[in-house]
Amino acid sequence: MAVPAPLPPSSQIETLPAALVRAVADANRLRALARVALRDGAPMPELRAFNARAAARRVLAHARTLLAREPALAREPEKAARPEPAALADLAA
Repeated sequence: MAVPAPLPPSSQIETLPAALVRAVADANRLRALARVALRDGAPMPELRAFNARAAARRVLAHARTLLAREPALAREPEKAARPEPAALADLAA
């Protein structure tokens, strides 16, 4: 089994595309569920934890596949033109 790539440090999250940021957040949530599964006392905790960690790996792999397939997703979205504060003040008056 291949070792999954480590998650980027939080300082680099801002430079990543939104799809990958969402995938990292989802993977972290699934890994947290895996930790809870080992502690909650419900039946088959090891199996449930394994399934949650496997789902986290699949989420990240799918995000990487989407980014490789769609180069447009890897680029930062263009910033929407925002009006100047002076123009907003004129509208409010």
